[in-house]
Amino acid sequence: MKKIFLYSTILLFLLMGLAILILFPFKQDTQKKLTFWSIQLKPIYEKEINKIINDFEKKHPDYKVIWVDIPIQEAQKRTLASILSSNPPDLINLNPDFSVILAQRNALYTFNEKDTTQFHPNLLNKLKYNNKIYAIPFYATSSTTIYNKEIYNKCQKGEFITSYDDLYKISKDLKACSGISPFASSLNEGDTLAKILNKYNIKSLENQKEIDATTKIYSMFNDMYRNNLLPKDILTVNHREVIEKYMSNQALIIVAGSNFINMIKQNAPDIYSKSAISEQLTGENKKYDISLMNLIIPKKSKNKDIALEFALLLTNEENQLKLSKLTNVIPANKYSLQNEYFKNCTEDPVEQSRCISAKQLDNLNDKDFPDKNKKALNEAINKTLEEILLSENISENQIKEKIKLLSKTIKNLQDN
Repeated sequence: MKKIFLYSTILLFLLMGLAILILFPFKQDTQKKLTFWSIQLKPIYEKEINKIINDFEKKHPDYKVIWVDIPIQEAQKRTLASILSSNPPDLINLNPDFSVILAQRNALYTFNEKDTTQFHPNLLNKLKYNNKIYAIPFYATSSTTIYNKEIYNKCQKGEFITSYDDLYKISKDLKACSGISPFASSLNEGDTLAKILNKYNIKSLENQKEIDATTKIYSMFNDMYRNNLLPKDILTVNHREVIEKYMSNQALIIVAGSNFINMIKQNAPDIYSKSAISEQLTGENKKYDISLMNLIIPKKSKNKDIALEFALLLTNEENQLKLSKLTNVIPANKYSLQNEYFKNCTEDPVEQSRCISAKQLDNLNDKDFPDKNKKALNEAINKTLEEILLSENISENQIKEKIKLLSKTIKNLQDN
């Protein structure tokens, strides 16, 4: 009896299962997944990104967009691990310095010129390796100069300075008049100093002319440092700490992006009310530098075409303008840059910085150091400055010898 009951029960469950399958057939998930990684966009751009994703998914119902927002400190490590895997994300937000390393390893999809017509050509030119476009620009920042106009106008007559050479010439007078450091900068952070060298047409240190020009620039900062015309912690401060020095009236002039200038507005309204904006300080070639974020598509992506379509949607005229208004960055889309938002600005420093930054994109420096071993190259440039500034009673000939050693280091980095 027990066996009959057991068999009957099993048969009943089988029949019930069959009935469920007939009445409610199993639907296989046929949606493909498009994975997009960004860097710290969620806090301020989440609503807009989700709207872009919704619009995209309505157009492509067979695709589900998976958006992952990564902390900036994890971006390179996680990207490298994913690129080495067999299933990387389809679209990744990175910076050009790391992206070009992946391009050099032949790990990236390259873009056609016809797919990139919506971007500012000067930004696109920054994203080429072996004449191939390895990334498309996402957004940019082009720093401007902010200064305490109340103190500056008291100490100096005429127009505000435009170059580092001009700054050097008046720095002693500014210090004597104001009692504070004329200039503060995170000179030893990242590629800050490398970009200054580029403004003097220094891009390789392969010839005597560039060695002499580099010696002059290092000597200039050394003289300013020894005469207390730069903060004593110039070798250790980061960009945020430079802003804090300006807000606390410890520096008269700094170079900063609109997002940092907005920080001054929010945290030091008294200093902000005395501030004015001018173009980014230049060098011999009178050109400007930028910081750029880009989008890459790994060569191993299984959805290259659809990833490109999503990337172009992210960076179209409308979405780039929204991103700029929310974050104070400069759009990479050339049509967005023609908007009145970047043309007509009030005298407010944040607004002035926005319009000046956008205009600076038309005159970008193209005298960059080589892309190979960029991080080590920047570290060598910064270490040389550190050695010079920390050496007591160093002569100009000794500075030149250190620049010659730097030249050899840069050559070795390019040869290896």
